[in-house]
Amino acid sequence: MNNTNKQRFSNPVLPGDHPDPSVIRVGSDYYMVTSTFQYFPSTLIHHSRDLVHWKPIGHVITRRSQLDFMDIPDSHGAFAPDISYYAGKYWVVIPYFHGQPRCTNIVYTADRPEGPYSDGVVLNHHFIDPSIFNDDDGKRYLAFGGGWVHEMAQDGSRLIGEARQVWAGTGGSTPEAPHIVKRSGWYYLLLAEGGTAFGHMETLARSRSVWGPYEASPSNPILSQQDPTKPLQKAGHGKLVEDPDGNWWMVHLGGRPLTPNGATPLGRETFLEPARWTDDDWLEVGNEGAPLEWIEMSQKAALTAAISQEFTDDPVDRFEGKELSPVWEWVRHPLENKFRLTAAGLEMDCAAYPLYVPGSTLLLTRRWEHFGFEAEACLSFAPQTLGEEAGLLLYRDMDGMLLASIRNGIGQTSGQKFDVSRSHEKQEHEGLYLQIDRSEKCFRTTLYQVRLELPVGADIWLKTRLESTNGQLSFSYSIDGIHYEGIDLSVPAAFLYPENYARYKCYTAPRVGIYAMGVKYQPEGKVLFKSFSYRGVDAAKASSVLEESLE
Repeated sequence: MNNTNKQRFSNPVLPGDHPDPSVIRVGSDYYMVTSTFQYFPSTLIHHSRDLVHWKPIGHVITRRSQLDFMDIPDSHGAFAPDISYYAGKYWVVIPYFHGQPRCTNIVYTADRPEGPYSDGVVLNHHFIDPSIFNDDDGKRYLAFGGGWVHEMAQDGSRLIGEARQVWAGTGGSTPEAPHIVKRSGWYYLLLAEGGTAFGHMETLARSRSVWGPYEASPSNPILSQQDPTKPLQKAGHGKLVEDPDGNWWMVHLGGRPLTPNGATPLGRETFLEPARWTDDDWLEVGNEGAPLEWIEMSQKAALTAAISQEFTDDPVDRFEGKELSPVWEWVRHPLENKFRLTAAGLEMDCAAYPLYVPGSTLLLTRRWEHFGFEAEACLSFAPQTLGEEAGLLLYRDMDGMLLASIRNGIGQTSGQKFDVSRSHEKQEHEGLYLQIDRSEKCFRTTLYQVRLELPVGADIWLKTRLESTNGQLSFSYSIDGIHYEGIDLSVPAAFLYPENYARYKCYTAPRVGIYAMGVKYQPEGKVLFKSFSYRGVDAAKASSVLEESLE
């Protein structure tokens, strides 16, 4: 590489809730898929020209008929996917984790990386993290967690023969995420061991046959973070890709805890490491096996174009397209025929659904990408029934969320508790109210409430801000989009962090978004979301670029 053309970029390359990355290169284009669990559409697809700057282009699961997320618990659903390219098609195999008692590995195909993808073909009911390996003799194989390998028919319709466990790793817990690469006559098998937390690591073995026996690398683990004071932790679940210049890279998941061994508000993110083959045909990754905070790249022309595009993107979504941007995902499936994109924005009906049951919702979310951020929605609320609400949402799972809403009325009729100590007072009030509720462990508590002198259907702007310095969420609102009224309320965001789950171990990270909700058996009003904006307000911006090139 020519050092004069190098630039430095910060890890992670895909910040926020993007775990379990799988990458391929087709020509000069890279495509990556990551896990989405209970969210829909499912299995997000990103595109890049340089492995640093990524743009979401679609999802694999866009129809409920492809995969149904109803009735599954939080952090179940679409686990670690794998993407490959074979016979002119894109192949994505997804482990559907439903806990009955295993998972089901299902393969989908498309002519274009962004889809649309086919209905799925069930390959087996076994362990998680399947991946497809296409050998140079035309044979195909499915690898899956535990170091198992099973031959697959060339058309992907079925598995052939019996599965074999070819290498179970070095003794670390939960050997997962197998990926096979063939180079110089060697079959290399990658595994993620130690669990997807602070003991995570990537290990490697090789064999002259896909069926083994496999010899473990003398440098195992080839990737791990062993210094708890470093900002990048939980490194593992990696996959290799070769660039057009013959350089090798590994994408992998990791996390950035606030303190050593502490909480990771942004969950498991996607990182990039340089990989080098040694003279004795083993692999070195990162900085002597440790993840790098900064990556050096030499593809200056491609990077310059990507950087220019990234910094000119409009942070405001006005919902002007025929479809929602791929950054948006619903909590499970959206209620059918209860939302629509119009010329004026995204319209939702105030339909009824329970917050705490794994069913259809009108909770629309996008990922946190920064330790500090500001999000704002402009909406017009036209309710028909007392108790209807719509507004901003900060969401971890069914057991942890914060709702900043415009409500139609307060009191028992609108679904609130009656205060028996004030039974002599009037506690039923009509009109529009701004309300902030903390919902935790299926119990909703009102933190703030104020009457709004606002006519039905008028525009209102709701804003929330997370401070990276203290982890506090604050709120404000405006009736003109210019002058904002601050709310005398500060809420610690820590209860939303994935480490603070109540029932099911949380594999997802917090999200921010919008929602609408109504009252069962009552007429449904509407809310029109005219815009939504998100911007980072800290130094942890994805793919931060040093202004100067390295000399």
